[in-house]
Formats: sequence, C-alpha cells, structure tokens
Amino acid sequence: MITGLLLVIVVVAFLCLSYRYAVARPKGFPPGPPRIPFFGSYLFLLMINFKYLHKAALTLSRWYKSDIIGLHVGPFPVAVVHNYEGVREILNNKAFDGRPGLYVAAMRDPGDEIRGIFFQDGPLWKEQRRFILRYLRDFGFGRRFQQLESVIQEQLTDMLDLIRNGPKYPHEEAMVKPGGYRVQLPLLFNPFSANSHFHIVYNECLPREEMGRLIKLCQMGMQFQRNADDYGRMLSILPWIRHLFPELSGYSQMHEANVFVHKFFADFVDRHLETYQEGVERNFMDVYITEMRQSPGYGFNRDQFIMGLVDFSFPAFTAIGVQLSLLVQYLMLYPEVLKRIQSEVHEVVGCGRLPTLEDRKSMPFTEATIREGLRIETLVPSDVPHKALVDTELLGYKIPKNTIVVPSLYAFHSDTRVWKDPENFRPERFLDSEGKLNLKLDVSLPFGAGKRLCAGETFARNMLFLMTATICQHFDFVLAPGDTLPDLSQNLNGLIISPPDFWVQLQERH
Repeated sequence: MITGLLLVIVVVAFLCLSYRYAVARPKGFPPGPPRIPFFGSYLFLLMINFKYLHKAALTLSRWYKSDIIGLHVGPFPVAVVHNYEGVREILNNKAFDGRPGLYVAAMRDPGDEIRGIFFQDGPLWKEQRRFILRYLRDFGFGRRFQQLESVIQEQLTDMLDLIRNGPKYPHEEAMVKPGGYRVQLPLLFNPFSANSHFHIVYNECLPREEMGRLIKLCQMGMQFQRNADDYGRMLSILPWIRHLFPELSGYSQMHEANVFVHKFFADFVDRHLETYQEGVERNFMDVYITEMRQSPGYGFNRDQFIMGLVDFSFPAFTAIGVQLSLLVQYLMLYPEVLKRIQSEVHEVVGCGRLPTLEDRKSMPFTEATIREGLRIETLVPSDVPHKALVDTELLGYKIPKNTIVVPSLYAFHSDTRVWKDPENFRPERFLDSEGKLNLKLDVSLPFGAGKRLCAGETFARNMLFLMTATICQHFDFVLAPGDTLPDLSQNLNGLIISPPDFWVQLQERH
C-alpha cells in the first residue's frame, strides 16, 4: 500500500515537473510552443514545415497571433520577430549585436573555435570588421572603382566566351556542356564573381585554365550552405550526434566543405606570408600582414586572418551566383519581365559593348527587377542569428541576456501590411508613375541593416546588375527537349535559399 502510494506521488511529481519544464518560460517572454528535453521546440518546427523552418516559425506566429514568438532550439531560448518594426529594432539596436556560439559556426575552424567576422561579436568583431573594411575599400571594395569595373568586364567577357564556345578545359564541363549554350546554375556565375572579388583582396585573378580549384571552392561553399539551416541544424542542438549519424546530421558534408574552404584560404595566406616584404604593399593581404607584425595577438594572427577572409569572400563565391540563379527562375516564369529588361538594355547599351555601372541610372526597370528578386526570394530568410547582449525589451516583451534573436526577413518581405501584393513578382512596385526608380518605395532589407549590415552589399548589387544586364543583353532562356519551367517549391533551404543545380538552355539574341 505504501509502495503504491509512493509510486503515485513520484509519477505525479514527475508529470508536474515535466509540465512545468514544457511550458515554463522567463517572465514576460513572448508566447510560443512548449519544449521537450534535448530538442526544445525544434521538433515542432520540423513537424510544421520540415523543409522551410522560417515558414514554420511564421505559422507559429500566426497561431499565437503575435508578431514575436518565444521558443527553445535545444537549450537555447529564441525570440523570432515577424514584423517590420521588430526586424528594424533587432538590426539597429546594439543590444542585439551579439552572435550565439553555435557549433555550426565553430566547426568551420580546424580548432572548433569561432573566428572570423560572421559569427563573432564584442571587441574582436568590431576591431576586425573595422580594419578589414577600411583597407579593402582602398582596393575597390564597397565603392565605384574604375580598375575593378574593368576586371569585372574581363570576367564577363570570359563568361560569354565560355557560354558560346563551350568548355576549353575539363573543369569547365561542370558549368557548360560541350558545344556551349547549355549552362548549369548557379555554378556558372560563381567563379567569375569570385574572381572579381579576389582581385580586390589579392590583386590577381585566376585565368580560365587555372580555375579548376576555384570552381571546386564554389561547389564546396554551396555544399556547406545547403547542409545547414537557419536555426542551426541538429548539430548545434546535439553536437554529439555527429558521431552517431555523420551523414544524416549533415556533419560529413559540412566538414568536407569546411576543410576544403579553409585550406584554400590558408594557402593564400601562407603564400603571402612567405613572400611578404616589409614596406612593399602589393595588395590588402600585405596590409593585414603588416598589422600582424606590428600588433601581434588574438585579433591579428594567421588563424583569424584566414577565417576573416573566408567570411568576407563567402558571398562572392556562393551567394551572388545563387541570387542570380533565383532571378533567372523568375525571368523564365515571367518572360514579359525579361523582354522589358532586354528592351531597356537595347535602348541604353545597344549590342556593341557590355553594360557598365554608369548605365545603371538609365536602366530603372532592370534595377527594379533585381530589387524585386532580392525581396521575393530572401536569400537569408532568417538573417544570421543575433544574440541579446543585455536584458532588454522587444515589442513589449522581456528578452533576457544571451537569448538568440531572429529577425525574419522572409516574413517582413512577405508582409501584406508592408507590401500590397507580396506573393506577386512585380518589379514595378519600385518605380514611380514616370517609370523612374524610387528608392523610397524599397524598404526591403535583403542585406540586413545596422552594424551587422552585410559588408559586401555594394559589391553584390554592382555584380548583380552587371551580370543580369549582360546575360539578358546576349541571350534568351529557352526550354530544350525534356526541360520544364522552374518549380520554385523545389528550392532548397540551408543557411541560404538556393535552387537545386539545374541546366538552362540559352539562345543567342539577334
């Protein structure tokens, strides 16, 4: 009798404690789903929308009738914001400038330490970002620079030659079929974008015959991007799972990618360290090495230098090509938009030269189309996660220190309270009644904002314009036998949204 009573008491106590654990949350914390041991609320996100977790979070937001929800991803408390006011607050309030120490961020480094820029915060992040940006601008990063534009034109010329005449070297067959005009996206765009970026950093570009390793870098970069997710994947919740399920957890794929990417940039750094001469400034690399010699320490050393370069270069060899490929999907689905771009290019540029950045101000529809592409297919739907550095408030709720804070750029870019018809691909939304670009109509935030604003925004926008205008100037997108129009529901969700690798048939315009 006593034993049975004790058992009942234990069971009741266990159920009470389990219930309290499931529903307990800090005082004033936003409403949200319960949590379970180890996984927190992560499994609920997976059950709602396994493929697109940012859409699952938005579904929860609507369920709780709140623009901000609170949940747990494993042991981490998380607040997710789904409206314009909250997103702007997170991006512009220095109280949210922190970064969570997720395992997916640490595993990029051979020593499992968080280095670089993306996932750093505090004095080291501020020092490194300020230094790298300051001196990269001297070499053309983030501003109009005639020499850099000439380099980009050379890269676009090489890309056009590859498309028309087919591969000259075995490594180019991954991008273009023999005979030309059939190209794989997003791979085609990335090496040429990367080469343009590397000219800024290293003052050199790889010729086509030596681009094999650069193409491999682009492939490995995409492999990392596609095998994580915007909530840290299971690896950040249960890092030990990599030992039991290395393939299923994505660890093997991301580890392979990280090893290659790290070695690629380590080789660059070591080559410059070996050939460095005091007082000789060949490129940005020498500027950084000089600072390493003058101010040795945790902030300026080989390991941090490598990861800093990885972070500043990553979008150039992955994200730009992906964003262009997403735009190509829409141009195939909306041929009338493509025709308007081509008409504008013909009127402003003609066919005797390539488009330039000077043409941009005279091509409002092309620019509006690119901006609409950035809005409707938000490349980083949940931004890179932020972290509260102090106890603070957000949209009337209390946010404890060290809470992960997620500004849902996807939700903001698809909010009917901000955009009249967000589900429609409509470049005209950024044009005034006279057909001119009106930047006041573009409140989208594809590159973030505030101190965490993507440092490569200007470079990315310039590359997107030049590549879009050039490819539309010379080619139509057509369906070869067996091809179908793009299915946007098949696009992949990782750290960024990306289309699965697909082949596109191009046709010369006459």
